[in-house]
Amino acid sequence: MSEPLRVAVVTPYYKESPAILQRCMESVRAQSHPQVVHYMVADGFPQHELMASWPQVRHIVLPHAHANYGCTPRGIGALCALADDVDIVSYLDADNLFLPGHAASVVQVVEQQRANGVMLDAVFASRHLFLPGHEHLRLKAEGEGVGSPFVDTSCISLTRSAGFLWGVWCRFPRSLTPACDRVMCSLMQHHQLKVMWTQQHTVLYESNWRPTYLQAGLEPPEHGLHDDTLLAVGEGLTPEEIWGLLRVQHVAGNAAPAVAPPAGARG
Repeated sequence: MSEPLRVAVVTPYYKESPAILQRCMESVRAQSHPQVVHYMVADGFPQHELMASWPQVRHIVLPHAHANYGCTPRGIGALCALADDVDIVSYLDADNLFLPGHAASVVQVVEQQRANGVMLDAVFASRHLFLPGHEHLRLKAEGEGVGSPFVDTSCISLTRSAGFLWGVWCRFPRSLTPACDRVMCSLMQHHQLKVMWTQQHTVLYESNWRPTYLQAGLEPPEHGLHDDTLLAVGEGLTPEEIWGLLRVQHVAGNAAPAVAPPAGARG
């Protein structure tokens, strides 16, 4: 019997509280798949005391902060995982969580398609939203799902056939990093990756966006929202410069083109 596929989970962290980081790491430790390795990458603010109590986690410390929405530490962690010969990399932001079956559902899709002669490059999961202090909420992410134009970072898993993209987060110009998941979706489309959806909501996303508060019927806070971070995406770069830097075509309105599963590889 062949060995189970090895899954790396890469989490960049910056100035999150120990409680948030522990919540994230516990969700990875609870994965039902037997071969999961968690890479926590400190973006200039390592929490050595906390990480000392998690010896099974591979802790990577960057000497200075990049503060680019986790892009540089995410890419470096993924490249370390690639060098460690893992089969699949999943990305999990520090304030998000995986449900226990997340890695297993990704592996199942990859193995099922492999048995059918299809080598997938990427697998997408779906997410539910919750609000800080309201962890019990399971709100629907409107406009997302199979064939949608947007896939959140924590819902993306890449196989080794897409290894050339594992570390590409490091190359994103700073003005694009607030929309890094949209940039990655554009790259995946440009390279015509074979992708499939698990059709399972295995990601829990902590939302600091105004529309989510309104969806929940709650008053948005005056501070701490992320809405303004998208106002200057791509500022200072022409479409030609973006294309030259990343091989990503600029789309008006900062919207990513659709990343739909190719024929024969739909979930």
